[in-house]
Amino acid sequence: MEKPSREHLVNDIENRLDDFFDDSNPLPSTTKPTVSMEKLKSMVLSIDWEITETCLTDLIGETDALMPHYQEDRLPHTLLRMLRAVGRYIRLHKAQSHPDAIKRVMSVFASLEQITNEPQMDESLKKTIVAKEIAAFKKLKQQVEAQRTPMADARNTCDKETADFVPNHQFKQAMNAVEERLNSQVAALKTQLVTLQKELDSMRNR
Repeated sequence: MEKPSREHLVNDIENRLDDFFDDSNPLPSTTKPTVSMEKLKSMVLSIDWEITETCLTDLIGETDALMPHYQEDRLPHTLLRMLRAVGRYIRLHKAQSHPDAIKRVMSVFASLEQITNEPQMDESLKKTIVAKEIAAFKKLKQQVEAQRTPMADARNTCDKETADFVPNHQFKQAMNAVEERLNSQVAALKTQLVTLQKELDSMRNR
């Protein structure tokens, strides 16, 4: 991708991030907090092991606290907004979230940590890293949007058929089976995330 096109993409995504996952809240005040990624890192790692309402709320709150500090630094600010948007999406949809959503949380944070912890990094390399995250983020958005209408139609059909023909305890058993499958998928995703983290660490050491 040529430089003007990439920069245009970054600007376009940054301006519309709040629309991606119904993330329409305005930015918080510009009071600068004490800057540290350690709390955010701890929250991201917590989500890696167990996805809870508290962890996601803390993650969103910490991104809100960090964004004012990077208000004038477009690249980390863009990553923080992506992280907040995906966090809100997962908190809203929980087990029904797209399986790649957690992967995006881990990847976006790894890129954020990389570009903020290595001040000597060339600016063009930082832009390349952020552009890749934006492309992956847009792909996830498209997958989520494509998933919404078929899932809604299937859910409405299932609800009607269940109400007419399936006893309540059988319906609960079916829902438990679905939840078990989702938990299995999350466990497999965590394994993939470990591999991804190792690859990112390898890239940093080059």
